[in-house]
Amino acid sequence: MKVLHIITSLGSGGTEGMLYRLIQASSKSVEHSVICLKKGGKYESLFKKDGLDLIVIDLKFSSLIKGIIQIYKFSLSKRKQGYQIITSWLYHADFVAWFVKLICRYKFLAWNIRSSKLQRRRLSFKNWLNLKILAMLSHFGVNKIISCSKATLEIHKKIGYRDDIFTFIPNGYFIDQNKYFNKEFKNYDGIYRICMVARWHPQKDFENLFKALSLLKSNISFHLKIAGSETGPDNQEIVNLLKKYKIEKFCTLMGEVDDVQTVYQKSHVNVLSSAFGETFPNVLSESMLNFTPCVSTDVGDANNILADVGFIVPVGNSKALADALKENHSILKDQNDLYLESCVKGFEKVRINYNIYDVARVYYDVWKSLV
Repeated sequence: MKVLHIITSLGSGGTEGMLYRLIQASSKSVEHSVICLKKGGKYESLFKKDGLDLIVIDLKFSSLIKGIIQIYKFSLSKRKQGYQIITSWLYHADFVAWFVKLICRYKFLAWNIRSSKLQRRRLSFKNWLNLKILAMLSHFGVNKIISCSKATLEIHKKIGYRDDIFTFIPNGYFIDQNKYFNKEFKNYDGIYRICMVARWHPQKDFENLFKALSLLKSNISFHLKIAGSETGPDNQEIVNLLKKYKIEKFCTLMGEVDDVQTVYQKSHVNVLSSAFGETFPNVLSESMLNFTPCVSTDVGDANNILADVGFIVPVGNSKALADALKENHSILKDQNDLYLESCVKGFEKVRINYNIYDVARVYYDVWKSLV
């Protein structure tokens, strides 16, 4: 079986990471190739290191014709090599994949839906129109639509996507079955250690978290670590926001870090305060894989991921977010055995439900059902 993947970018994003893990975990009987429409990045170098056949187009308006020719030639050469299936990742890639299938005569096309940022008021007219066109195209020539989020799946059905070809496949992760839980990382010395792993973007609603923490500071001693793209101390916007809520002394701005696992491990709780746009938030599962409980707003599939193992609060409700953090702190401080049990329980949930090898087998079954 041979699968051509078309993806918008190969930077350090959740979708890009999922594609990389999927290809690594796939059966040896599946051959993969990748077209990246924009600039490469972290996963371009990792794919090349693995010897994957990959082309990065860096598609721009000024070089549109050249880019289209590159896509056509690469896709056609793969078709001649026996590739029959295209799997696309993200909306722009879905558009391109639809035309590649038609022009290069691929037999099967599976779209990957990985966004829930679909509120009309948050989208430009152009993006909303593009979405409606994709919904229309889904009824012609698309064989499967894969969604990593049950919530997102339902949203797209309502928009007009063909509803009888959807299938739900969650994100998957490599699980160290023998990973040791170092309880010393969770020692409580009077400072409540909180982390947020997120890029600087309105979607992440940092102000919601900062406002919640301003409600905590008179009763709880805490320290917040923020790790993610454009979250370093040189970002004046985030610095000003911390000052607005008078919590700059209780926060470390780390920027993008290589070892995010240690950030999770050494924290007592991980927070996702997003307002919109999440599908299957990787930061929740990744935190749980590092034995760290989570508090999250009710976005995407966060409620399913954290069911029975974490805290879910309404979007934009800073008081509810503060209350959930207080409750987690109370368990950490006064019921430490229960807190440690919750750390392990979260790890076990990800281990059982989101193993990348199980997820890769589901993808294989979907591809096999098309052929």
